[in-house]
Amino acid sequence: MLFAKTGQQQNKATPGFKADVEMEFTSRDAYVSVIKGGRKTKVQKYDAKLLKGPKNTLVELKGNYLGPILNYIKGQKVRIYYKNKMSEPSIIHWHGLHVPQHSDGHPMYTLAPGQSYVYEFEVMNNAGTSFYHSHSHNLTAEQVYFGLAGLIAVTDDEEQKLDIPRGEYDLPFVIQDRTFNKQNQFQYLRGMHGKMVGFLGDTILVNGLPNVMFPVKSRAYRFRAVNGSNSRIYKLGWDDGTPITAIGTDAHLLEKPETRPYFMLAPGERIDLWLDFSGRSVGSELVLYSLPYAGAIPPKMEEQRLGKKSSGSMGMGGGMGMGMMGGMGGGLGQGDKFPIASFKVTEKVSDSPALPKKFISVSIESNNS
Repeated sequence: MLFAKTGQQQNKATPGFKADVEMEFTSRDAYVSVIKGGRKTKVQKYDAKLLKGPKNTLVELKGNYLGPILNYIKGQKVRIYYKNKMSEPSIIHWHGLHVPQHSDGHPMYTLAPGQSYVYEFEVMNNAGTSFYHSHSHNLTAEQVYFGLAGLIAVTDDEEQKLDIPRGEYDLPFVIQDRTFNKQNQFQYLRGMHGKMVGFLGDTILVNGLPNVMFPVKSRAYRFRAVNGSNSRIYKLGWDDGTPITAIGTDAHLLEKPETRPYFMLAPGERIDLWLDFSGRSVGSELVLYSLPYAGAIPPKMEEQRLGKKSSGSMGMGGGMGMGMMGGMGGGLGQGDKFPIASFKVTEKVSDSPALPKKFISVSIESNNS
């Protein structure tokens, strides 16, 4: 195979690779309605078309900028024809999948505008949640911020034997923070603070939309949570203090469910949540928050963000004051408390799977050499 590098010859499909799934992928500039009733927002977007494979391989998230959900089965052979239709270089990385080096979306294979690339790989992962995103050198963070990302769900025989939520009860939950200007356009790294310690947006989006409310039935759901933010760390917990349960993390199921008061979720991290609304009455509502925490940024910087006086101002004679931080005092800081999404019970049902006591068998190989 000849591997595509920016401005160089591009690769072709391998004749001996018998694909079970084939797709066409494109990345392009687009305008979508993110804020209702306002001007459309310019984004970068993945489009996909299924050429071969099960119909549910591609599931579009309608009404937003995120790429389609990719549903894979362990053992499938996948071929993806990708074309970069944007005005800047890009390449796709399959974050969490075990794939050959030439199909991993390494920055060395970045495509110039108008170029194409062929990915070929066998799905080697066990059941779990991964995601895909742009992976171009010096452009990854910005292109992901503007929309080039999507969720991957892998299943296998072991997971299929479990009585767990599926179909309409198995839902994506991609959390991102964004900042909009008065024209509803994304703003990225406009101040010194973002460049120094990482960009933090002032608006929380779930699955590409703000102020999200999930209508749910009185039963169990599986929510595949992905932290799609550039720098923000979330502390996930319910507003009423109800414990929260995880059944998977970072591309695999857990051996058994883990229930905690909260779960931390770092950028790029995934966690599969078992959210059970059984026993809750119709009309009841729960809110998932990012709960407050401290220690995410240096103490002096935290004092300045909160408007507190500090002597020395980081040893720079006051030169690192609020003005230089690009408005550090406004918006949502790292560790602040804020709502992420709400869940409202709209229908009473009696059929719901019970939380399994065990999900998968985990074996640890010992090295006696």
